[in-house]
Amino acid sequence: MTKRVLKAAFISSLPVLMGYSAMGMAAGILLAGTVKLKFLPFWAFLSSGINISGALQFIMVNWTEALLPLAQVALLTFCLNVRYAMYGFSLIEKFRPLPWLKRCYLIWSLTDETYALEVDSAARTPAGENQLDFCFGVAFLDHLYWIFGVTAGAVIGTALPFDSRGIDFAMTALFLVVLTDQCQSKVNRLSAAVGIISAICGRVFFSTSNMLIPAMVMMGAVFVIFRGKFERRLPQKEECQ
Repeated sequence: MTKRVLKAAFISSLPVLMGYSAMGMAAGILLAGTVKLKFLPFWAFLSSGINISGALQFIMVNWTEALLPLAQVALLTFCLNVRYAMYGFSLIEKFRPLPWLKRCYLIWSLTDETYALEVDSAARTPAGENQLDFCFGVAFLDHLYWIFGVTAGAVIGTALPFDSRGIDFAMTALFLVVLTDQCQSKVNRLSAAVGIISAICGRVFFSTSNMLIPAMVMMGAVFVIFRGKFERRLPQKEECQ
């Protein structure tokens, strides 16, 4: 990877640096305020290094406190992160020329923000440079940003203990902001309504701790069964160009 590519990747990922640092610190502070472990900053560093899913980083604090069975944790993790498989489908051919180790890392490190930068790599990569090197640089830098945020938050939370109640709402607030922005377009409102109704049904028929999987199964079933109707609501390719 050349310096030009690394510089381009860094400049493109600056918004991610701001977001991951803030959200990561919130997750680290929440971890320090909830989970009582020796050498907590080390465990925060380790967990953020092997788990780059922001939502999962927040939720696993409650899972650790509640001592959920491993099988339930695995199933919830799959349901929460299955959307990344959809991202991967669109990048299979793009990543194919890479050595298997780099390819595995790029697949594993996909997040919403990283994916957004990688699909736009043609426009962001300096002329004459390799787009795949740019994608790898973005993925690696975004990964470092998250590790830094979570670890720094754990250090701050350990050194300066304070009431962490309410910090876990940071991720919820982020998703609400994203949802509000997406719903400005009429084409996204029906999908949002399906998600909201599924969540309400999950809460009505199941307990708070067990509603996630039924709600996501209901959403997935609706989207698969009525796929044709949802696709017809999408703008035509000619309109997107």
